[in-house]
Amino acid sequence: MAYMPLRRIYAFSDTYGRSKNPFLQDDADALISTDFRSFPLESVRREFDIYGRESITEHMLRLIFELNDNTKNSPYLSKETKTEFKKMLTGIFINAAPRLTHENGSPFYIAMSDNIRIVTTNLAGLATVKDKIEKLYHLDNDKNVIYGGTEQFRSSYTAYLLHPDHEIDLIEDKVSIIPDYPEDEWVLSYVDRFGNMVTYTKDVAKKWGEIEAKTDKADNTVKLIVGNVSQKMAIGSSLKDTDPGALVVYRNKDIDLLRKWMPNEDSYTRLYRSAYLQFSKPEVGAKIKIAE
Repeated sequence: MAYMPLRRIYAFSDTYGRSKNPFLQDDADALISTDFRSFPLESVRREFDIYGRESITEHMLRLIFELNDNTKNSPYLSKETKTEFKKMLTGIFINAAPRLTHENGSPFYIAMSDNIRIVTTNLAGLATVKDKIEKLYHLDNDKNVIYGGTEQFRSSYTAYLLHPDHEIDLIEDKVSIIPDYPEDEWVLSYVDRFGNMVTYTKDVAKKWGEIEAKTDKADNTVKLIVGNVSQKMAIGSSLKDTDPGALVVYRNKDIDLLRKWMPNEDSYTRLYRSAYLQFSKPEVGAKIKIAE
């Protein structure tokens, strides 16, 4: 049986050891976007520590699915390149399974979608890409040939399941066991290396309408609460039309919260005055509300 070659590997784990500070982390969004857009046929393996920011993986899954589709249908790549790209597998490994009960962490699930393969301990983290998942399996936590039921460092073995020819016995599940994402939830989903904040809500148009409805027409601002901190934000249609130095919220693919740099600011000041710091370094996954 012929298998797709595993060409791109993106591993997210809370075990790799790195600061949770986004200013000191590699910017996964920027790196992965460049891989797909500029080097679609190159082999790549990247590892990102997610301790304390485990929820970024939901953003990364959505991004990778989008980049994968865009590459398949790229207007600038050659037909030959796109054909070859479709034959190559992208593997995504997600591990964050603290031992909070007598169980040895959450089971590892294996989700498949065309040329994307995901191995994850977080079933709920698949909610926003549930409609794209074609098959779902899990590895028995106790009875498997990879490790025994008491193995503490399961993640050092289980990324092996990204290989399509692993021949390890798996238990098939119905895709329907993946939870549905809450309809009106609005959360912080990613913070980039400049302190710009990407948010996620299932219905962006609906949420943007709610923002516009609460906008103070006198100065075109709205007050948003991220976690427990509120800030007045200018309403923008893009970063380009925003005044330098302002905190701005605008509708991009998602809804972004950021501060536009002022001329002649040094690199420290740009980070120190970023939206992330002005909202007091909220946790990824923090709830966002429109202040009354």
